Amino acid sequence: MKKLQVFLLLTVLVTACVTFPQLFTQAQAESISAIKMTNSDTVVFDEGLQQEVITLAKNSVVTVLSESNGWAKINSTFYTGYVPSGSLQAAPVQYMLTSAKFEPNVRLINDAQGEIIGNLPSNHIVEVYTTDAAGWSFVRIGDLSGFVTTIALTTPIKKQRIVKEPTGLTVHYKASSSSDTIGTLPKSTEVTMLSIFNGWAFITSQTVSGYVPVIGLKEAPKNTSTTDPKPSNNLGKKQIALTFDDGPHPKVTPQIIQILNKYDAKATFFVVGKNVKKYPGVVKKVSDAGHEIGNHTYEHKKLTALTVKQINSQIQLTDNAVEAAIDQPTTVFRPPYGAYNKTITGLLEVPNIMWSIDTLDWKHHDPSKTLQIVKTNAKRDSIVLMHDIHQTTADSLDSVLAYLSQQGYEFVTVSELLEK
Repeated sequence: MKKLQVFLLLTVLVTACVTFPQLFTQAQAESISAIKMTNSDTVVFDEGLQQEVITLAKNSVVTVLSESNGWAKINSTFYTGYVPSGSLQAAPVQYMLTSAKFEPNVRLINDAQGEIIGNLPSNHIVEVYTTDAAGWSFVRIGDLSGFVTTIALTTPIKKQRIVKEPTGLTVHYKASSSSDTIGTLPKSTEVTMLSIFNGWAFITSQTVSGYVPVIGLKEAPKNTSTTDPKPSNNLGKKQIALTFDDGPHPKVTPQIIQILNKYDAKATFFVVGKNVKKYPGVVKKVSDAGHEIGNHTYEHKKLTALTVKQINSQIQLTDNAVEAAIDQPTTVFRPPYGAYNKTITGLLEVPNIMWSIDTLDWKHHDPSKTLQIVKTNAKRDSIVLMHDIHQTTADSLDSVLAYLSQQGYEFVTVSELLEK
């Protein structure tokens, strides 16, 4: 019966520290249209659109099988049903490379005992939609989607290429000329190549991502690359919110404040109450520098495993510690591991904040990987997850801020981003 508890707590203000419940399965008889997310709590109806099957939480990720007349047929682990098309939005995707040494198992659920529904081919690009703290990622390649162990995935090396074929190139869904076509690229289009397999290159461009014949590409001249222009006034400012969890740390947090100040960048720090009690002076430095203080519970426990009384205690003790340190309450909340439900959000008096980019700094401890993940995924209004308890995070921050500044981003707090 445990597997029948179908709920998905991942939000787009999410990429990482939650064990995602099981809302995914492989469509057996229909082609996959898209992976999308709910933009509000959404009721799933049966085929007759009469009976409610289940209610999906806001920002649940689902597989869309088809859409017609304002309704989308979606697939979850144990259910297939219909939701209004207007309740869905595009899910953020990250492209990763599968292991070159073995073919990872794809499982129906994010559990080592879960049913195996296929395998990922080695050295192929896959679409990654979620990554959790337990080491599982939800991926799609072709018509196969499910959970794989995250250690089987690596960040691909990007190479700039230009379409050289006079008639352009047809982009295919799979690395095969018999695969469905999903677009075309005119001659001289600049693309980013992420991998090569049996004469096919996986590329991304401003309009389409997929497979093209390698022979149709040529290396992009280094002296012709253009710089990213500053955003025009009529488009408004490109804003991004940097967030730091689990502090304060007596050494790392002050370093991060200093680097943020160098770029006149404001950020949001989701603090752990017991650390605030140890280092109230550090929290005051964060606040005095103009950064936002958020509540990340007192002991960083998984709230969904606690009683209501215990949850309240974790929240209130942290608020008390923060107010004692800076004479101000916390203004936002983030649940440890991204684990929350309606009971938890019902207890909050401030917004519950997730993330859209997980730098995985807590996992790889590699400044270059942190920078690469930001480069790959940064977009307007992103919320970036980092941790101010790791020296390697502080070591990466200068290069992250330099890159984002060059791309024209303004660094704001989460609350400032929500006000847009």
